[in-house]
Amino acid sequence: MKWIGDRVSYKNHENFFTMIITAKTEGWKMWAMIIWSIAWLFSGLVVMYSLFFTNEINDSKLYFVTFLVFWVYFLYKIFRVILWRKYGTEFIKIDQDRFSIKKSIWGFGKAREFLLNNIKNLEMDSLKENSYAKVFNDSFWVVGQGTIIINVLEKNNNFGTQIPLKDGEEMVKVLRKQIKKFQSMT
Repeated sequence: MKWIGDRVSYKNHENFFTMIITAKTEGWKMWAMIIWSIAWLFSGLVVMYSLFFTNEINDSKLYFVTFLVFWVYFLYKIFRVILWRKYGTEFIKIDQDRFSIKKSIWGFGKAREFLLNNIKNLEMDSLKENSYAKVFNDSFWVVGQGTIIINVLEKNNNFGTQIPLKDGEEMVKVLRKQIKKFQSMT
């Protein structure tokens, strides 16, 4: 098994190629998300208690019900990110006729499969280094979008969530080589 950076490993098998990208992050970032999510959970529970079991906020019920809708949404988002960072992986498999990408947590997830002959291009996403989209996508409190784009039948699909530029460029080289190898076999 060979490695690209800290999060990407790949292996050339007899009849196929696999690459695994883990979503792990630094320990302090994980703890920051956990502490924030506990504080967020506590604040919502206090609002729910005040709303349903006391008469203190009767005049503002609509406001607090609206707050709880947003609270539930962001609670879901942060727990999803924590699960992704702890247990998430992206599996890439290339064989004689298919290129498959599976983004999963605990092995649950749906694979997207593409015919090798339909792949037109594989490249790094061209987000500017200081753009808002790049900064937000690389933030540790979001799952983020893929940083590598595969063009299949004129449609772009991304994968490689939050991969650094240097590692991404190396991944693109390795994947292009494998795609050409398996395309030549057919």
